[in-house]
Amino acid sequence: MLLEVRSEHAPAAALHEPALAAGGWLAGWRFAALDRPGWLRAALAAASLFGIAAFISGGGNRLTRGPWFLYPPQVSLVPPFGRAAWLHAFELHQQSPLYALCGGYEVGGMESVTIYQFLYWWEWLRIASIVLLAVALFLAGLLLLSRAAYTARRVALKPWLALLAAGIGYFVLRYFADHAGLFATINLGQHRHALDVAFASVGLAVLIVAALARAPAGAAMPRVAWGSAIALTIAFGAMLEALDAGPLWTSFPGYDGQLLPGADRLFAFHPAWRNFTENGYLIQACHRVLSAGLWAAALVAAVNAVLRRAFPARALLLLFLLTLEAVLGVATLQAERPLLLSIVHQVCAVAVLVAALLPPDARRSQASARLARR
Repeated sequence: MLLEVRSEHAPAAALHEPALAAGGWLAGWRFAALDRPGWLRAALAAASLFGIAAFISGGGNRLTRGPWFLYPPQVSLVPPFGRAAWLHAFELHQQSPLYALCGGYEVGGMESVTIYQFLYWWEWLRIASIVLLAVALFLAGLLLLSRAAYTARRVALKPWLALLAAGIGYFVLRYFADHAGLFATINLGQHRHALDVAFASVGLAVLIVAALARAPAGAAMPRVAWGSAIALTIAFGAMLEALDAGPLWTSFPGYDGQLLPGADRLFAFHPAWRNFTENGYLIQACHRVLSAGLWAAALVAAVNAVLRRAFPARALLLLFLLTLEAVLGVATLQAERPLLLSIVHQVCAVAVLVAALLPPDARRSQASARLARR
């Protein structure tokens, strides 16, 4: 005899649970299996790693702006193996127009085939990292959609709407830089480079934060303010690098016995707004002033956090990374061949963004609050 269960005896949650259609239990089971926080975190972590590789190999910097990287060799899915295979591939590449466009591979003492191997692997890793990044992001999106569709937990839409707005803003600014009247006629490429580097840095930082954040707490506006200021600083640094304006002002902290260059150097272009995008002196001054302001604000925040015992590790980490970033920036300016330093300086800026955008853990914040009340 079957046990009869009436509706008044059934659990309340069971009465409101939607019934799956015939045959839908299998799909529901499959998507429920995908609804694991560890899987989504693993996909975001993989996307972060591939994003870092794509940022280093595909982002514009002092190493990759030369003709070798503008006209890289064509690569295949399976690279050559063995000395004979590399020599044969290099012979074929020498017959390509790309080889003529980059001016050949002549560096004192190095074999051309060695340079070809380096450029080949760089391009191969760049394409592989972009493809793997796209795959990891697709998997993360699939896991996120499965969680939203087959679980009762709510998925926060604000971060994704903000990401959509940022993408629209990027394309609007890029179109403005390329087509907007006088601004487009004087576009030497530094505007697009600044947009690309700034948005790529912010996007990579947000991806890393999404992989690291566990139980976010605290207001978002302070983190948005920090991120906006750091992104603006990165944009000025990208314009400085694109214009190769570092040699104009290599001394630190001042310029020729003064704190800043004279007004005749800072505002040499007319109309005045052109100095913010073309004048290497003013661009570097803005980059330095913003960096100094961020460091001072981080110092105040760190001292305040230590005195209040309100989770000072994040504030101290941000202060340390900003100090390291400043040291790398000065070293890049004063080095004769700052190729490696400039790349480390660029990657460290992403780490600064991550430290500024990473929300405090809710459990640690509660523990810090209880400790501060004692």
